[in-house]
Amino acid sequence: MNNMNTLNYILMLVIVIFIMLFVSFFKKLNHICKVLDEVSDGNLNQRIRLQNNIKSLSTLSIKVNSVIEEFQKVYEKNKRNEESRKKMISNMSHDLRTPLTSILGYMELILDDNTTDVKELSKREEYLKIVYNKGNYLYNLMEEFFELSKLDSNDINLEIKEINVSEIIRQNIVGFFYEIKKLNIQPQINLPEDDVYALGDERALNRILTNLINNSIKHGLQGTIIGISLINQKDKISVEVYDNGAGIPENEINYIFDRLYTVEKSRRINTRSSGIGLAIVKRLVKALNGTISVSSIPFKKTVFTVTLPQNLDLKNIK
Repeated sequence: MNNMNTLNYILMLVIVIFIMLFVSFFKKLNHICKVLDEVSDGNLNQRIRLQNNIKSLSTLSIKVNSVIEEFQKVYEKNKRNEESRKKMISNMSHDLRTPLTSILGYMELILDDNTTDVKELSKREEYLKIVYNKGNYLYNLMEEFFELSKLDSNDINLEIKEINVSEIIRQNIVGFFYEIKKLNIQPQINLPEDDVYALGDERALNRILTNLINNSIKHGLQGTIIGISLINQKDKISVEVYDNGAGIPENEINYIFDRLYTVEKSRRINTRSSGIGLAIVKRLVKALNGTISVSSIPFKKTVFTVTLPQNLDLKNIK
């Protein structure tokens, strides 16, 4: 009889423990469901925090938290992309509307002017030159849009061969030399005595250097120096294009390679910039299996560094 009572007590104890575990398990599952409901409602900072010894439940909590974290990253990335898209449309509208408005204004003046006076005719010719320059700017802008779209879709043909990087740099310096001197900016050129060669595409490297030098001229106006250095290392080369102008704000430096992104300060000093040039540079550098980085200390040194391998893996060239 006593043995039966003991067994009954043990059985009841086991049932009570089982019920307590079940209730605890149910509460924890309910907590997980509540967290998921909050996440579904937009509270992406919510996480499952449970103290338990049930391995399967602990594993489930870790997995769910991992999924929430990944979802939060995707959400934040999409949010940044949406903000970037809105800014891109705003900048595009600005870059297209401003010259178009100017062209239409000057064309209206020309059409309304029926005079035969020599001075007025000279003024009309000046208006036509302005219209031509504005139209040429629009044409170049649309060409940049077209080139960027081709790069995004990998619709480019690179002619990979041994190229003289030193000579390409010299040609670019000559091309911008007059413009740099006209702005009373001191050019600094640092090239090794012996010419440096690498495998690459001559047209692509020319475009990279042209865009970077042009960028330094536009945004280094408040400085006194624009420089370019070529560094020949063991298995790669580095080209640095730098200036000591106003520089890039720290909170914007991570976005300057985004398409149509322009540093707001540059707009306030009336420098004409579409925000496409650096996006093209990044894609061309990537197509050559290279890297590009930027650092900026305002009015001391803002430097873009392009690094290219001297022996490219032709299989990875797109």
